[in-house]
Amino acid sequence: MVTFNHTKIRFPLITGIYGSVAIVIIAIASLLRVLLIGKGYLVTNSDESTMGLMALHIAYRGEHPTFFYGQNYMGSLEAYLGSVFFHLFGTTIFSLRMGLVLLFTLFLISMYFLTSLLYSRGLALVSLVLLGLGSDGMMRQELWAIGGYPETLLFGALVLLLASWLALSSSRYASQSYPWWRYAGYGGWGVAAGLGLWSDLLIIPFVLLSALLLLIGCWREWRTWAVPCLLLGLVIGAWPLISYNLSAAAGQDSLSVLLRIRDTDRVDNLPGVNQVIGAFFVSLPIITGANRSCPVSGGKQITFAGPHPFQCVLEYTSWGVGFTLLWSFATAIAITALWKLRTQGASQERIDEKRQAAMRHFARLALLGSAGLTMLLYAISSNAAYLPQSNDRYLVGLLIAFPAVLSPLWFATGRTANGTGIRLAGRWLATCLIVLVFLTGTLRIFQSLPADQSANRLQVALMHDLLRRNITRMYSEYWTCNRIIFQSDERIICAVVNGNGQITRTGNRYAPYVATVLADPHAAYVLPTNSLLATTFARQIAHKGVQYQHFAFDNYQIYVPF
Repeated sequence: MVTFNHTKIRFPLITGIYGSVAIVIIAIASLLRVLLIGKGYLVTNSDESTMGLMALHIAYRGEHPTFFYGQNYMGSLEAYLGSVFFHLFGTTIFSLRMGLVLLFTLFLISMYFLTSLLYSRGLALVSLVLLGLGSDGMMRQELWAIGGYPETLLFGALVLLLASWLALSSSRYASQSYPWWRYAGYGGWGVAAGLGLWSDLLIIPFVLLSALLLLIGCWREWRTWAVPCLLLGLVIGAWPLISYNLSAAAGQDSLSVLLRIRDTDRVDNLPGVNQVIGAFFVSLPIITGANRSCPVSGGKQITFAGPHPFQCVLEYTSWGVGFTLLWSFATAIAITALWKLRTQGASQERIDEKRQAAMRHFARLALLGSAGLTMLLYAISSNAAYLPQSNDRYLVGLLIAFPAVLSPLWFATGRTANGTGIRLAGRWLATCLIVLVFLTGTLRIFQSLPADQSANRLQVALMHDLLRRNITRMYSEYWTCNRIIFQSDERIICAVVNGNGQITRTGNRYAPYVATVLADPHAAYVLPTNSLLATTFARQIAHKGVQYQHFAFDNYQIYVPF
């Protein structure tokens, strides 16, 4: 127990029986993810391979990229972590993803602290079980090294945890002394917020709401060293982002690049109702644990395909409605509790106890509000209607609010009355049903492993077949290029071409690769079979009468100039 002046605050350390169980759950969840990536879960792509190439250059070339290659707004923390594991386990996708497992483990620890502080250790354990299992929609955001999403989870949970702790442990006696650990807490909040903002701007709702909680709960300390410590931590954490933007050329600063990409990705003339449907009934269910039942197409009309489309609609809709209702109930409960505290009197000796209760409800609202703001920003964007089944990653922050969303169900059924166990039985029945859905999702991941492993073998076969034919310089489409460069440990260098076979600026993230390929007059064209690029290229060379040596293997068409 940590004592601050006249206010006793129990910080939820991992001790006792609850702590022991939490350690076991976290260890199993982390080992589960190590097992999955070791078995080849998630077929890698060029985005992830770009992160791998960054890690490779950090580990062995002394490079220090600030951002994901070609994007001046998404941080490179995953690449730096990957470079460490490259030294330990070699330059593989497995090593790269081990950094993400570390981030996820720290996220679970933070979630145990946060849930125990704001709710109960029992709910914290249940939340760990659910987050530790998870469906494919959840795990791919935790284990795919494409930048920003595991960091959003970890740093989003940390800023809320530190803000809640500081707000709860503040009191009317705060002006009398300021222990060093409170200043460390403010500095830690700043570092976590800065690292999160550098990694991915998806964390903004959590930074804003936790900052508001600090403003409301710790206002007495704003004339102390708390503010300098917070700002110093923020500068330290966000220094890569700040340093780049201080010297960035006009139009190349992070905000301009991000806005430009947003305008490029915007799809006009989409019905507004499709954004709501895509957000609440497709993306929300997928990212929060519902199983991917069938393919979903977006755009002008959102449709469900597969053999049982009506069943998919029912599953997704019921999950989205249920999650939204629980979020609404949790928010209403916190607001009602605050209103009741406002109308209740308190003796002088109990005023701190009343204040702590108010701060706890404010902290719960900050957690729920962060999730609500995340949902709002996504629902008003075209991403919600356009490909909602793959854009669910923008809602990854909702996983931080999972305990808060579950809390109405947990506490409403968690108290027994008149010696009866009906409510207790209801709590465990509802909990077991939700765990069953998550467990089913995890089992489905294992069922999908053979398909992933087959795709991985095909990718490796392409790389070896190219090397056997001494094809080390090539042109291809984006989703092949950086993947083949990384898998071959840069023995094969590739430049991205568009549908007309011309070098494209947007697809080539690392300029030296393009220069290397252009310098080789015998660079081959390696084009996916039955792709528009392959068809167009074959038509062009036939029309021009250009002679190429032609091969076909591993689902690719290969053209080597004589």
